[in-house]
Amino acid sequence: MKFTALFSKTEIKDMLIAILALTLIFSATPFPNPGIEFNLLPVYLVAVITAFACHEIAHKLTAMRLNCLATFKLWPRGTLIGILLMFTGIKFASPGVVMIYPFRFGRWGFRYRHLTHVEEGLIALAGPLTNLIFATLFSIIPGWPFHLLYLVNAWIYLFNMLPIPPLDGSKIILWNVGIWTFFFILSVILCLPIFLG
Repeated sequence: MKFTALFSKTEIKDMLIAILALTLIFSATPFPNPGIEFNLLPVYLVAVITAFACHEIAHKLTAMRLNCLATFKLWPRGTLIGILLMFTGIKFASPGVVMIYPFRFGRWGFRYRHLTHVEEGLIALAGPLTNLIFATLFSIIPGWPFHLLYLVNAWIYLFNMLPIPPLDGSKIILWNVGIWTFFFILSVILCLPIFLG
């Protein structure tokens, strides 16, 4: 399937804006010495692509496999809030989200269906699972840039596994408590270096 068949021009534009905004937000140093760490921009760009973009794309592709319409939408207000707060030390990282519609258009109009807890759980798990894979991969590669990439993916993984709506964990726990528990424990283990300093 062609890339342009999976993503509309608007989606590509929205995703690029979100990626660039998040890269700036994460590379910003707080007061009293506000600025952008330009020398680290490539590392932060890779961090944003793996921890955010691939996470959202995994949600979209899984939803499409389950015969849903799924599209990434930029949240301009969230992007602006993130940029306004970036020099405060608060990293507000919510520039957009994948919107999932449980219907597809066809020859005879559209067919609506209700997603089951299993389907919602699988779609929700796809994003954090991507972060788990990247965090594990980056954790075994030596060097500080890879350590930073590991920490960003591990933190995004743990945050999204919290069972608080609308986070992914809230949908996974409704699907299967055992699966949520397993992946939540993994997220805590991966984040131990963050907690232990």
